[in-house]
Amino acid sequence: MKEGKALELFNIHTFIFTIINLLVLYYILKRLLFKPVTKFLEDRENKIKSALEDADKQREEAYSLKAQYEAKLQNAENEGKAIIEKAQKEAEEKASEIIKSANKEAESIIEKAKEEAVLEKIKAMHELRAEMSHLIIEAASKVLEKKLPVEDEDLIKEVIEEAGSWNK
Repeated sequence: MKEGKALELFNIHTFIFTIINLLVLYYILKRLLFKPVTKFLEDRENKIKSALEDADKQREEAYSLKAQYEAKLQNAENEGKAIIEKAQKEAEEKASEIIKSANKEAESIIEKAKEEAVLEKIKAMHELRAEMSHLIIEAASKVLEKKLPVEDEDLIKEVIEEAGSWNK
């Protein structure tokens, strides 16, 4: 009996029908579910690959831009240093020129002062001679208390000239 029941439970028609149902169900699921899901997953995978490639390109561009920025920054620093050095050099040259100009002007002022001192000395000597002449004539007049004859005036002038020559 057991064999009959086992046969009853295992019906070949039911078995074939079940297999056909499974195959039809697999075909329908493959068509309606597996293909769209597989296509969706492939599209998603392609988008992720594309995004990763874009990220790599952007990273490379960022590194390139960073290198360019650093090069420009270094150039700017070098230019700044060059400008500062040039300005310092120009300032030193101008300071040197100003000092030279001031020294020349000081020397010129000193020379003019020396010339003026010499001129003042000469002027003072002339004034002193004139004053001495005047004093000598007055002293001689008082000593003699009279008017000298004309020939004695020549003698007085000669004495005055000799007195003036010893001061030179």
